[in-house]
Amino acid sequence: MVGTRRFNEDEVLDAAVNVFSKKGFNATTMLDLAAESGVQRGSLYNAYQSKNVLFLKAFSHYTEKFLTFIENELQNPDAKKAFSQLLSSLVERLCSDKEVKGCFSTRAIMEASQKCPDIHLCLTCFLDGLENIMKKRLEQAIKDKQFSGDAQATARYLVVLTRGIAVIERVYNDKERMTEAYQTALAYMPFQETS
Repeated sequence: MVGTRRFNEDEVLDAAVNVFSKKGFNATTMLDLAAESGVQRGSLYNAYQSKNVLFLKAFSHYTEKFLTFIENELQNPDAKKAFSQLLSSLVERLCSDKEVKGCFSTRAIMEASQKCPDIHLCLTCFLDGLENIMKKRLEQAIKDKQFSGDAQATARYLVVLTRGIAVIERVYNDKERMTEAYQTALAYMPFQETS
């Protein structure tokens, strides 16, 4: 049947995330994406029409998985432990990247969003989604009397912290430095001790 995709889209999108993470948006070509995914360049064009469209699909695929990861990491009933677990897991995730590609969203934010309004919108939605997940968890912590701060402002601060840690990883690739940064932030946040 003409037009039927004969490849696993999740695998292609994972491959695209990998290439865009390594090379950046501007340096990545459809040939690079074809080589990494094992799918012919013509098939990629037929399925996605352009590098921009493939990037947007790959970014959506990545952010859906990443936001699910964030929600799962925040499940601990003790709010401070939940955020400590989240930040620790983010550091582990960044440090386990043997190719030192860095955070896909951070690399994309630093490069692609300046060139394409659609990508800028996609990134804004991702950051807003990340903020919303953290805000909801902090609002629950306030109800549970585990946190006495402003949920909205703290969620925004945590988004900045997580993106900043991703930049620190890119520059230093130093787990100890990243861990110290988030532990210091948590120490100054108004979490209440639980019994």
